[in-house]
Amino acid sequence: MDKNTVLQMPDNSRARLSLFRHAKQNNNRRSVIKRLLCLLLTVLSVLPLIPCVHAVDDPENLTSQACLIYNLETDSILWGREIDTSVFPTSTVKIILGMLALEYYADNLDTVLTVPMEAISGAGGNVIGLVAGEEISVRHLLYAVLMSGANDAACVLAYTIAGNVTAFVNQMNAKAQQLGCRDTVYTNCTGVHDDNMRTTARDTLRIALYAYTNSNFMAMSSETRHIIPETNKRPERTIVNRNFIVSTQYYTKYYNSLAKGMNAGNTKEGGYCLVTSIRKQGCTYIVVCMNSYYNEEENFIYTYSDCETLVDWAYNNYDFVSVVDNTTMICEIPVELSLDVDYVTLLPEKPIEMFLPKDIDIDTAITLNHILLSDTIEAPVAEGEIAGMLTVKYDGELVAAVNLVTKGSITRSEFLNFLTIVRRVVTSRTFAICVGISLLIALLYVLFTAVYREKARKRALRRKYPHLTRK
Repeated sequence: MDKNTVLQMPDNSRARLSLFRHAKQNNNRRSVIKRLLCLLLTVLSVLPLIPCVHAVDDPENLTSQACLIYNLETDSILWGREIDTSVFPTSTVKIILGMLALEYYADNLDTVLTVPMEAISGAGGNVIGLVAGEEISVRHLLYAVLMSGANDAACVLAYTIAGNVTAFVNQMNAKAQQLGCRDTVYTNCTGVHDDNMRTTARDTLRIALYAYTNSNFMAMSSETRHIIPETNKRPERTIVNRNFIVSTQYYTKYYNSLAKGMNAGNTKEGGYCLVTSIRKQGCTYIVVCMNSYYNEEENFIYTYSDCETLVDWAYNNYDFVSVVDNTTMICEIPVELSLDVDYVTLLPEKPIEMFLPKDIDIDTAITLNHILLSDTIEAPVAEGEIAGMLTVKYDGELVAAVNLVTKGSITRSEFLNFLTIVRRVVTSRTFAICVGISLLIALLYVLFTAVYREKARKRALRRKYPHLTRK
């Protein structure tokens, strides 16, 4: 595993664990915190994450300078090489351009644009021959960009969205920053080489994940052929996909029927780059290969073989492994206020599956620990009531958490409940204060009564023996 491949537990999983610890340290507010935790833990699902794996051998014979394979289901990079090394983005620039255009025009993809001379005057390289004054829809321009990598179509979209290409490039950089791409800088909207333009495989993955969620982007970038109807300036044009892993229009040797989208291209300085998604045997992978090369003698582009190598490596070495199911007894917790049972069993709310090396020894690599909301639980108890959390560690790293819930329901003994209420009342501070106040009132009453009676006795004596008073 490359040292740059860093995997972290999701923030919300850490937050859940922190809440549990907070609950155990604040017993005076336990009931309130328990209700809050139950609400939060019901909403939050199990989020397993696979840490760096050292038991699996690295994939071999890769040519790309920087590359990685990411598993969508586990939200993890399974393997990577130089994923934070600065490389030239080449045609991958068009991923973020396409997404900005799709978001800007949203449901108005059939909007017809008039091609400005300023937009296409500097567009070179791969183009579809747009001319000034030509009227063409946003949809057809996007197909040209995402399928064929047309630089003139990219410039027209940038110009019409932002008013000029420079302003649009600023939007691209702002979006990259928003997505967490701290090592990406764009200087143009086409990917044509510029020494000042850079990105990384990790940043490219972030952008690819952003695009993967857009169905229009994935459909357009996966299409093999698209016809642009006749316009006011040009006859009908047919464009074909230049990403050879999803299209056989140029070659058949790179084609993979399981691949969808997303971008392929090259420059002399940046080499050959490929970003694609492949779904194989129930797993979705996103593969990023940057700065590979073309072998003229063999007539072969090695980004595509690198992609196949990474997917085959993941398929051959990893699989979903059941770590714990929802019928496994984790622990028991004492029950109060019940005459029927003394303990209730706690089970995982959901089974936990992890994407792990196929030859892993679960007993030695996986550690299960549990944290309880309280040391006891009071009846009545409903089946499935949240009482704690089960945590999973893989090679010492916290990777997953799931609620612990009660097995079966338990009724409450009303007699025990009454005695408990009495005990709590009698032993409460409020009760002690009330008793003290009552005793004080009683004492004052006795003193007042004694004084009053003494005065009454003296008044009676004065009335009976007035001569004694005169003396």
